[in-house]
Formats: sequence, structure tokens, C-alpha cells
Amino acid sequence: MKRLIPTIQRLNQQAAPPGSGDVAPFPPAAEQPPPPKPLPQLPLCFMLSHVEPDGPVRLDGVKLCLTELMGLELDAPKLGAFAGMLNACDFPLQLLVRQHPPDLERMRRELEQAQPGDLPEQTRDAAESQRRLLSELESREGILDRRFYAVCEQEHAQELRGLLSRSGLSIHPLEGETLQRLVIASALGGSPAQRQREGSVEVEFNHHDVKLGGRLARSLHLAKWPRSLAPGFLQQLMATGAPMDIALHLGPIPSEQAARQLEWQKVRFESARSLSVRRGKTMSPEAEIALEDVSRLRDDVQRGRERLFHASLSLTLHADDPETLKELTQRASAHFAAALGKLDPLPFRQREGLLSTQPLALNAVAAWTTLDTSSVARCFPFSPPDLDTRSGALYGIDMRACAPIVYDPWDGTHLNANTAVLARSGSGKSFATKLGVLRGICRGVVAYVIDPEGEYADMARSAGGRVLSPGVAGQGMNPFVLDQTDPEELLQRIGSLRRLIEVMVGERLGAERRAALDHALAGYYAQPRERTGFRDFYRFLEENDPEGLSKLLRPFATGSLRHLLSDEGDDLLHNEALVTVFDLRLLEPELRPAAAMVCTETVWAAAARDPRPRLLVVDEVWSIMQHPEGAAFMVSMAKRARKHRLGLQFITQDVQDLLSEDTSRTITGHSGRALLQNAAFKLLLQQDAAAISTVADAFDLPEDLQRWLVSCPRGDGLLLAKGERFPIRIEATPEETEVIEWRPGAHTKPADAGGSG
Repeated sequence: MKRLIPTIQRLNQQAAPPGSGDVAPFPPAAEQPPPPKPLPQLPLCFMLSHVEPDGPVRLDGVKLCLTELMGLELDAPKLGAFAGMLNACDFPLQLLVRQHPPDLERMRRELEQAQPGDLPEQTRDAAESQRRLLSELESREGILDRRFYAVCEQEHAQELRGLLSRSGLSIHPLEGETLQRLVIASALGGSPAQRQREGSVEVEFNHHDVKLGGRLARSLHLAKWPRSLAPGFLQQLMATGAPMDIALHLGPIPSEQAARQLEWQKVRFESARSLSVRRGKTMSPEAEIALEDVSRLRDDVQRGRERLFHASLSLTLHADDPETLKELTQRASAHFAAALGKLDPLPFRQREGLLSTQPLALNAVAAWTTLDTSSVARCFPFSPPDLDTRSGALYGIDMRACAPIVYDPWDGTHLNANTAVLARSGSGKSFATKLGVLRGICRGVVAYVIDPEGEYADMARSAGGRVLSPGVAGQGMNPFVLDQTDPEELLQRIGSLRRLIEVMVGERLGAERRAALDHALAGYYAQPRERTGFRDFYRFLEENDPEGLSKLLRPFATGSLRHLLSDEGDDLLHNEALVTVFDLRLLEPELRPAAAMVCTETVWAAAARDPRPRLLVVDEVWSIMQHPEGAAFMVSMAKRARKHRLGLQFITQDVQDLLSEDTSRTITGHSGRALLQNAAFKLLLQQDAAAISTVADAFDLPEDLQRWLVSCPRGDGLLLAKGERFPIRIEATPEETEVIEWRPGAHTKPADAGGSG
């Protein structure tokens, strides 16, 4: 059967009534054929009448509701919640999984529009290479976009969404343009963003496949189900990397009817066993197992722990050529054969198979099997989760879902924009951080880096940024200039400055001196006078200093560190560069925590003055956290950063120290864990075997992930976000690597996803 079907031009207009707009494959034999009937707005071969703004309508007049679902990590609690949802479902339901190559065109356009116009040539080349990488990912074999849907009749829409929400799944009702594109893409294959309304597509149904335009599709049906289903049964099928649509149709059987059927089967098996005993024979092992299963299931159904469903599983594979389609079919058949299942190739029934994998809540194959709730729940099609919002920057490739990891920390959908990077030395954490900074500045995110070892200075210069050395004349910071328009902000900043001064003097002040310092800061900012910075505060403190605090701060006012806190820092607030690196190499190690806090306070002043997306990277954060005042300062900064759209990214290789619970120390792991709790994103790269137990305890990692983190290659890691785990591979283009690993006088280096530690 071959038809030329126009794609949708106006989906929100009703088509001709069924029967009045049928399209015949050939015109009737006549000398003067009658005028052709107008083609329907939607093809009849797809059993669609029209699409309304809130749902499609089948030819039989049934209006449907489509809901998109977000994937979840597969574990026992989620399987139990999903089984509870199924037990409460009393209406037919279709669960649909669409897996196809991604479409990143909109993201490329947004990156091009957000790119600053004053980027240096080398950085512009890196930005262009990122867009080329996105284009390459669209056609790379094995990179797929996975979306999950639930379909039911419109009258059950609210009930279904309530059940899905209570089971822990995030729901997004589809309507308007998004719904229309999904309907077209489901019928013709591919990504919803790729399908346009205009033009015509030739659809040809053959014996064993379907031609949809220039592509091939083959529908299969699970004719023989496996004896038992392992958790994540469908997830393992999707991991084969094939573009496919999977539909699981469910029809609940009333509990009374199910109990009667199970009782009848139990009686039948028991009768067979009695006859066998009378004849001196024994039942076969298969019959004994069946009797045990029926007895157990009958008891569970009567107690309400289980229920029975009519179930049907169909899938449609998509490919560009017959050889690829044959290979994908063999992969899918092998997956089911390994579990003693069997796929039906549906000869001469490809149209029915294709219809069964459309969002129609229609099992056109009309073949069912009976499953209990636990078996259906083990299919759990909404896994693995992905982190692809199609907005922001590309952070890597999800090695489990085979999908790009794309998100924007500042889009408001996350708790905050903070990121924790925990890794051993040499695992690629510096390379990953530099790549994130570079891709951020290519879309207008201003970045600041507190660099204790000078690792980021060359990258900042090659990217068109600047490098400041706190303590050097002319490069001082001025965090003591505050904006007093917000009383709450002023109170928090006074507390931060008090902790900063304690770190500067290198000791924890007693209660009397802390009170005197707090009184001095409050009195200084309460006076109606112009405040120019630290030296102005030092003079005020000398005049009002009953506790002798000014003597402790003398090195920062008139001594060797007089250039650390100076008025030159005002320029930082008024003239921000794309990326600014605070190089602390020239300072003594014991002075670096104070300098880092000075730089952080200065960046905070800029964020409070002009809230917009900014990134503050604090490398080797443990050097600050090992001081009680520094730990309190960093935790406070992590909690407040979201208020002014500041993303705090802190890096450490001292994972065990950060998370330790050694109560003999002044600072314990409680502060480190508090810092992690205020980071919406955690990136765990390769870990040391001695610290993996501490990391596993902090992040509740299973043993398989622990072993993988100890032995994973450089540049691979585990991203924790939104309560899910994403195995990530960090990938950079040669142009990006050239900027990241640039050295004065050095030549271009080949791309390496790992980089140096």
C-alpha cells in the first residue's frame, strides 16, 4: 500500500469527517474521473482525525491526552512507587518511549546569539568549534535523544497525572506547538524539532518494513514474553543504541475477574495433579512451578498487593538503509532471545505495528498477554534519566543514556548554580573546569578564578581575560566598599568581613575581641560618611580601638601586605573582563586563605551591585576550609550566591579531609558536607582508593560505581544533579583544547579530554 500523504499544515483545524476524505491508492477506472475529494488534514492511514491544542483525536472520535515524563534512576523504591501507581490505575494506558538522534539546532542558535561581540579571535574559533561539535553529535552513531510519554483518553487525564506525580515522576502536559510536532514526528520518525508542517511525505507499507519518506522503519511485536523480567528490562533494550519507538499498552483487569480466573486455573492444575497421582505419575516441574505461581498470585490479588493487566509490547526501529535496519532488528531480537522471549516480525501487518507505537493509546496488533503488577513494574520504561534541557552549554556525554548533557545552571530550574568538583590529582579536574569556564564566557557568563598555583593564568590570557596578583602594587582588592541600600545584605556582609579579618590575623579572636570588632564594623558603616575601603576602616579602627585590634591589622595597612587591600580594586567592579584570574602564587601559603577570601568578597560586591550570571571558581578550597572562619565564610557564600545569580564552583583533591569527621580537629567534615549540600551539581572524577569509602558514604554510591570511579579513565566521571546520577565523559574540540592548554610560545596541542589534574 503506497500513499502520498501531506504533512500537517494547520493541526488545530478539524479534518474532514471520517469517510468523506478517504484517499484511494488509485483513481477509479473511468473515462472522465470525478473531481478528487479533498485530502484530510491528517492521513487516515495513521488513524487520526485532527489535533486540537490540548490533544489529538482518533478517527473513532476519542480524544487523547499526552503527558511527557522525566526519567528516574532505577532502584527498588522507585519500582515500588511505580507498582503502586499501576495498582491504582483503572483505565487503559499507553507508555511510550521515543529514542532518536538529537536535534540541537535551537541550542546552536542560542549560543550564537549569546556570544559576546568582543571575543578574541582564538576564543571565537573555540565558540564556533563548540557549535560544530553539536552538529557532529546529531549524526554521531550511538548518540540519542530519549523522551518518555504516557497516553490515555482525555477523560482520565487528571487522574493519570495525579497518579504519576504521586509515584515520583515529573510530568509535563503537552499542548500547542510541542504537541503538534510530536504527533508528526511519531508518525514519520525522527526528532519532533526536525519535522516541519509543509511538504509531502511518501509512505509505503511493504511486507516487512515501511518507507517513511527517505527512511525505513520496521515494527515488531513481543509475541512470547520472557519467563521472568529483570528490573530495567526495557532500559537494557534501549541501551543497544538503536533509534526506536517502544509502546507498552496496559489494560487493567478488574480484581474480581482476575481472582476468578486465577482460582479456575488453580483448580485446573490441582485436578491435573490429582489425576497424575491416581495414575501413579508425578507432575512435570513446569506444572509444579505454574501451580505455585498461580497460588501465590491468587493470594496477592485477593489481598490487593497485585493485580492483573492485559499487556502488549510493540517497537518500531528506524534506519536509513536496509542493512542497518537488518542489524538493528538482529540486536533487538537477540536482546529478547537472551531472556527466552521472541519477537514477531509482523509480516504483512506493518501498518498495525506502526499504529501500535504511535501516541494513540491503540493496540492495533490486537495481541495481548496477561501480566501481574510486579512484572509490569520491572519494565519501568522511564529510565535512565537524562540531563538535556537544550539550553545552556554542553558539559559532556552521558555514557549510560548515550545523550548529550546540556543544562544552564542559571535558568532558575535548579536549586542554585553551585558546583562541587571532587577528584584526585591528575584526574582532569583542572581541564574540565577550564573547559566549563571557556564555554561559559563564549555565551556571556563572566568568570572569576581564585588560583593558588597559577594554573589558569595562561588560559585566561589566551581567552582575552586578565590576571591579577593580589598583594602586588596596583592590583589590590577592595571588599570593604559596601552598598548599604539593602539592610539584610549589609548585615550579612558585616559578618563576612568579620570572619575575613579573623582569617587575616591568623587566629580565632576571643569573645570580647569579636564583640569589639563587630561593634567597630557596625559603627563604621553606620556613620554618614564616604567609605573608601580598608585603609579608611583602619583609620577609624585606630581612633575607636579599646581592644588593640588595629595592631593585628597593621601589616595589611602599612606593612608588606599593604597592597592586598587597596583602592585599586574599585576598577574590578566597574570594568569586568570576560574572565579574571586571581593568581596567588606570590603569596605565602599561610596568607593565601586570607587573599582568597578578599578576592571572593570583591566578586561578591560585584554580584550584589549588578546581579547577572557569573561564575566564581575556587581551586583547592580545602586551603580555606581548614580554618574555622574560612569554612564558615565558604558555607555562607554558597548559601547566598543564588540571590545574586552567582555560581560558586569549588574544587578540591583533599576529598577525605573535606568530608572527614575527625572531632579532634577544630574544623570537622560537617562544614565540608554543608558546603556540598549547597551545591546543586557535584562532579566526581577519578577517586583515590583510600578515599572512595568516604565518598561513597557521602553520596550513597553503590559498589559498582565505587569500583568504576577508582578505575575510570581521565576525563570520565559521575555528575550528580537533581537527585540523579549521570556517568559523564568530558569532550573538548581541538580549538577549545588549544585555548585551554595555551602556553606562551607553545604550538597547538591535540585534543585531550583529560588534560592535567
